[in-house]
This record gives sequence, structure tokens and C-alpha cells, in this order.
Amino acid sequence: MLRFSPAALADLQQHALACYPSECVALAIGRGNDVTRVVRLDNMADKLHALDPVEYPRTSRDFFAFNEAKAAKSVREAEAQGDAWLALVHSHIDCGAYFSAEDTRYAAPDGQAVYPDLLQVVIDAQPEGLREARSFKWDGATFAPLAIHPEFACTR
Repeated sequence: MLRFSPAALADLQQHALACYPSECVALAIGRGNDVTRVVRLDNMADKLHALDPVEYPRTSRDFFAFNEAKAAKSVREAEAQGDAWLALVHSHIDCGAYFSAEDTRYAAPDGQAVYPDLLQVVIDAQPEGLREARSFKWDGATFAPLAIHPEFACTR
């Protein structure tokens, strides 16, 4: 199970609250099971939707997309320091911390996980604040629930 340092947890909470009512997206970086820092990424869903609403019918309220080149650069920098990309984190808006069908299409577009060893963390973001987060792990067929993270709960 992932353990979030106080600084990483606070950073993710602030990011999710600041992005609301859009989904946040971030990389969780650390060693072993310990998340020590966060790389915040911009959710590009609204830009993609504006450019091509047919191809990208969802907005940042119910979809996230990020600059994969920027994420890859951040991962390389972390690895150069002896750290690793432990999880991809994003929030769900007003609907709970579950791994949705849309999340599965994004993370395993052809029925195979793009990053099979990477954990996925979903934060439940609500108008009053954050309720919890849940982590999921690829089991070879789906993203199975791994842990509930009640430490994410906070109010605005």
C-alpha cells in the first residue's frame, strides 16, 4: 500500500481542491511504497475538447489528459535522483473514488495496461472538499481495488 509523506499528501490535496470542478492529474514520485513528492500536471481535456469536440467529447469535469512528454521528462528526472514513478493520481468530480470505464480505456486502451506496474490513485472531490482516495493495481485483466486512503479527506 502507498504511504504518502505529509508534504506529498498536502500537495495532492491542494492540487485537487484548486482544480475542482475539473479533474486534477499528477504523478506520485518516491521509493518503494513511500510517495515523497508530487509532480502536478495540467489537465488538457478542455483544450482538446475545444480543438476537436467530436474526438474529445468530454471536458475536464469528467476526463483528464496530460502532456505525456512533460510527464516522461519528470519521470526521467526522478529516476536520475534514484526515485521512481509510483502512481498516476487524478480526481473524480462529485462521483466517488472508483476506477471508471473511461479510466480503464485511458490506462488500458487495448485491454492491456500501458503501465502495468504503475498504481492508479483516484481522489473523490466534492463541493465541500475531498472525501478519500483509493488506489488500484492492474491484475492482468482489470484495475483491481488495492487500498482506501482516508487520509485524503479534508474540507475546503
